[in-house]
Amino acid sequence: MEVTGNQSPDTIIDPEVMVVKAEAACDYLKAIATPMRLMLLCNLIDGEQTVTDLSNKVGAKQSLTSHHLNRLKLSGLVSARRDEKFIYYSLEDSFAQELVAMLYLQFCKPD
Repeated sequence: MEVTGNQSPDTIIDPEVMVVKAEAACDYLKAIATPMRLMLLCNLIDGEQTVTDLSNKVGAKQSLTSHHLNRLKLSGLVSARRDEKFIYYSLEDSFAQELVAMLYLQFCKPD
């Protein structure tokens, strides 16, 4: 295998591994590829919130908000915790936080 540029043989990704990782990245990005989900994520940048809080902020019904939050949860972007009768959602991990922070700065932050 020929090495070009700054790549060393140990940094070249096996094509089969690359396909799997590319598919995972596409699934992750598909999960955020709706305006509603991006708005939810941008609102979670400030910390955990309830479905009621989020639905009021994005102007959607709670059922629709819950549906989108569940999709984000299944994709590993948000986590949920129950506290008595409320479910609180937050960004799942540091990668999700960094990704949303970049999106927030570019697309959500008030001018």
